[in-house]
Amino acid sequence: MTKKLLSLLLAVVLVFSMASVAVISASAALDSNGRYVPSEGITETNRYYFAMPKYWYSEYTDTAGIYWWGGSDACGAVDGSGGTTSWPGYKAQVSDVEDVYYVDCPADVTTIIWNNFVNGGQDKEDPIYTVAVQSQNVPSEFYCDGDSDLYGTEFFDAMQASFEGDKTALGDFANNFFESDYGFAFKMDNMIFVIDPELTSENFEGKLTYVGDWYFYFGEGWYGTYPTKEASEAAGTLKNVNDQPTTLPDIPVTPGETTTTTAATVPAPSPDATSAVGSDATPDTPGQGGTDNGAIPTGDVSTAVILFVILALASGAIVFARKKFN
Repeated sequence: MTKKLLSLLLAVVLVFSMASVAVISASAALDSNGRYVPSEGITETNRYYFAMPKYWYSEYTDTAGIYWWGGSDACGAVDGSGGTTSWPGYKAQVSDVEDVYYVDCPADVTTIIWNNFVNGGQDKEDPIYTVAVQSQNVPSEFYCDGDSDLYGTEFFDAMQASFEGDKTALGDFANNFFESDYGFAFKMDNMIFVIDPELTSENFEGKLTYVGDWYFYFGEGWYGTYPTKEASEAAGTLKNVNDQPTTLPDIPVTPGETTTTTAATVPAPSPDATSAVGSDATPDTPGQGGTDNGAIPTGDVSTAVILFVILALASGAIVFARKKFN
């Protein structure tokens, strides 16, 4: 009888052990606070910072979100491709500077969308519909000359000269610069994306979408258009996130007309920036406050399924053991 009971327990333990590994794997892209961390096996990442505008916060959210539909740990796209995480994607990590968030994003992701981690749903009469805000598609691979109005030919010529020399002008961003197939370029690792409220527009669904650009980030909220703080200050482009407006400026908003800085040299399959909340998306249930919005974080659905399988397998193991040893 003792041997029979021991065999039964071992069978159940084996089932639970195998399932536990699956549960951990299903939730590998979230930390204990429900924020994104790269899945196991992803070895190359870029850290992207985001200065979230004060006017993006509301009773529905107190955090930034990030969404991408291609590359490693991809969220689910409206065409069914990508992963299982629906809009608004992942919660970003919180930095030690107020309103600054960051994500260690897989290096093979070429386009991202920043948002305030609110799913506005489809009901235009619901107040949460307009509370949900997002950036346009943001290129996250690299910039070459001509990809952004902030970084022109003169900038790239100066940076290339330094790159081929002592690299002094490149500061802590020397490893960002490289020769690409499209010319001299820099990647966005450790840079910060800042919204320009004057480029705000309405999309075809009546929501505000926001355009911004990448800046070299020096920490403590400081950023500029040159790789060193001193050069940015000399150029008059050194700014701090605290300088950003606390409310959306009263500017004309033209429906359907948005100026973007999407890099022409980095083509990628791209849904419209608003398609993440389109009719094919799986809307989360709006929360009554905080950052979760009633959303099911990535892996939770899979975890529920796995737990169901655990119980089924465990029950099967028990029945099998009883039949075998009785």
